[in-house]
Amino acid sequence: MHVRRLKAGVYISLLLLLAGCWIPWAHANTLLSASPNQASYSLAPYSEFWHATDKSITLNSLLSHPPNFKHSHHEENLNFGYTRHDVWLRTQVRNDSPETQRWMVQFEYPFLDYVTLYTLRQQSIEAQRSGSAVPVEQRALAHRQAVFSLELAAHERVTLYTHVAASGSKMLNYKLITPEAFYTQNDRHNFWLATYFGMLLAMGLYNLLLFFGLKERVFLHYSLFVGGFALAILTFNGIGTLMFWSFLGDNTARLVALGFTFASTMATLFAQSFLNTKVYCPRWHNVLSTFRSYCWLTVIATLLLPIPSALHLMDVTGFMAALLLLLCGSYCSLQRVPSARLFVFAWSLFLLGAGVFALRNLSLLPANFITLHGIQIGSALEMLLLSFALASRFNKLKRQKERTQSAMLAALKKQEALLERKVAARTIALEHLANHDVLTSLLNRHGLMRSAEGALQRNRQHGHRLALLMLDLDRFKPINDNYGHEAGDFVLQQIAKRIIHLARTNDHCARFGGDEFIIIMENIGTGDTLTPILARIDQAIRSPINLPGGEQVSVSVSIGVSTCHGADDATLESLLSEADSNMYAVKSSQAAAYYRYGSASS
Repeated sequence: MHVRRLKAGVYISLLLLLAGCWIPWAHANTLLSASPNQASYSLAPYSEFWHATDKSITLNSLLSHPPNFKHSHHEENLNFGYTRHDVWLRTQVRNDSPETQRWMVQFEYPFLDYVTLYTLRQQSIEAQRSGSAVPVEQRALAHRQAVFSLELAAHERVTLYTHVAASGSKMLNYKLITPEAFYTQNDRHNFWLATYFGMLLAMGLYNLLLFFGLKERVFLHYSLFVGGFALAILTFNGIGTLMFWSFLGDNTARLVALGFTFASTMATLFAQSFLNTKVYCPRWHNVLSTFRSYCWLTVIATLLLPIPSALHLMDVTGFMAALLLLLCGSYCSLQRVPSARLFVFAWSLFLLGAGVFALRNLSLLPANFITLHGIQIGSALEMLLLSFALASRFNKLKRQKERTQSAMLAALKKQEALLERKVAARTIALEHLANHDVLTSLLNRHGLMRSAEGALQRNRQHGHRLALLMLDLDRFKPINDNYGHEAGDFVLQQIAKRIIHLARTNDHCARFGGDEFIIIMENIGTGDTLTPILARIDQAIRSPINLPGGEQVSVSVSIGVSTCHGADDATLESLLSEADSNMYAVKSSQAAAYYRYGSASS
């Protein structure tokens, strides 16, 4: 009897095991057959979703007691807005190729806290993590979006389970894309993002400098508005967490809420100072002051409230601020307040982008390119237009300043002599800058051409002998690769100092390229040999260099020499060509000697 019960238990266990292996395939309604002939596939039509009321549910419990997944059908069905529940996605992918294929699974929405992708194969389960709240070193791929690699053997079929936990809006559009298409798309997106954030940085810093120069608060308010907005957008797009503050974890979403609410606060201050509401529209000035007090409370609330509530408050506050400022600007425009019309037009664009952003987060608008990037497009246009308006104000202040200066012209004439001396000194400085390398202070190419022209002319007049030395550093590239370009620049500066120290007073030293240097030596006697000079240069350059970080590095040098006499019809180009050929001959002989030495040692 006990044996029969034991056998029955074994059979039941085997059936459960087989059922567990079969469940992932049984519940999927569709199968994506991925062909290498197509660069990408949207996974929404092939996916199913399920809202987990219990955040502690794991993949094992999901497989043991499979819930009722719903088919998504369209990408809009994966935009869940501010749902409190975690979401599980499931889809099947089959490699429709007789060869192994590599794919990437990419989530388009970057503001997802935790995304875990489980790849169920017949013999194994692979788990990968990513998300804006996950430290960069723990992500499946160091990217601003949740991206995972997927390798499929020939005709292999796998089931993908994805667990998404996020405090913000859950827009879960994701796709299967080839690595080539992914990196091409990534380069294009990074270009536009870099352009966008470069514009924000330039406008913020420019207006901040104007504030320090003109002491006009409108420029400070605009800079703070741009700064808060840029901080929020930088975090929202995933670039901030990728490059700067991935250690924030769950507080990444709080930083977005803080940035947007702070930007709303600064926007009201900017509108008051830009439109001069205290003079032209006192009632609106009081309304904006009251609303700004509310905005300061929301800034504090975003630090204290739970993150989902802080994000909801962010959306409401941002939308209210944009709408209120639009109404204020419209009223000022009717009252013919200076620059009010441009303000209204600019703020209308921003309101449109902010409204699309908020309504998309609330799942009231479908998810697409416009709704995903609407706030960036609107803010870019709005800030450009406001920058033009601020530039107009700057010109107005400049004209006022010029009129004031014209009244003091008589007193300023006494300073003409001093000013002329300063101009002369500035001219000398500019001439030095035009002929010298910024990094090493040696001659640059332009300065080398001018110096060589004079040296060759003197050489022909007096019949002297002239030598050109071309120095090419060896083993320099590994310093850049291992220690960074700042260390490489430091090494170049040290080499330049050693070359200047060895050169004679009338020698001309130049940096010819990245790690190439030129020395032109005039008035060399016919009996003089350059061998001791070359030996001293080689010994000096080979001496170890202590980097600022404490590391010690060294480089070697290959030197090519060309000479000419006064009677020779030599030019800088001919000397450079000859020295370059000789330098490469030296480099080749050194390489051959190194090879022979290595072979003998082995």
